[in-house]
Amino acid sequence: MEKANKVRIKRGDTVVVISGKDKGKKGKILAVDVDNGTVVVDGVNMVTKHKKARSAQQKSAREKRPGNIHISNVQILCKCGKATRVGYKFVGDKKVRVCAKCEEVLDKKFVKVKEKAKEEVVEEKKEEKTDKKPLQRREVKATADTKIKKPESVSKTMNLPRKTGGS
Repeated sequence: MEKANKVRIKRGDTVVVISGKDKGKKGKILAVDVDNGTVVVDGVNMVTKHKKARSAQQKSAREKRPGNIHISNVQILCKCGKATRVGYKFVGDKKVRVCAKCEEVLDKKFVKVKEKAKEEVVEEKKEEKTDKKPLQRREVKATADTKIKKPESVSKTMNLPRKTGGS
């Protein structure tokens, strides 16, 4: 009975090649083969495949595409900018992959769900604030004029002397 290989890298992760002819190159994982322990990284280990014409209308071609690399030759690139190993951590009731160096969550789905939750909280706060939005300058003036009513007869009849500088 064979034991299944543990793979800590998933399709869509950004990785750095740490050994081989393409050492230092970065790329996105296109495919993971768990049985053979290999991955296909975009733009790394480019191989030429010859495609034969099957009919008179088709043309033969030499096609370049990425080949397989062993999983041990790549490391995940974290948001902190470093190639790192993968650790695991329980956040709430979810088991997520984390960077071994900076403890940043590597699972994109989990990060997206977390960002959506933050956005919803921010939107709720904005909605609460929009209910109590401040009045514009012209609205303040208009409301002040309507609240303060001066009797017309008093303002016309009362002519108070102005103060002058001398006695």
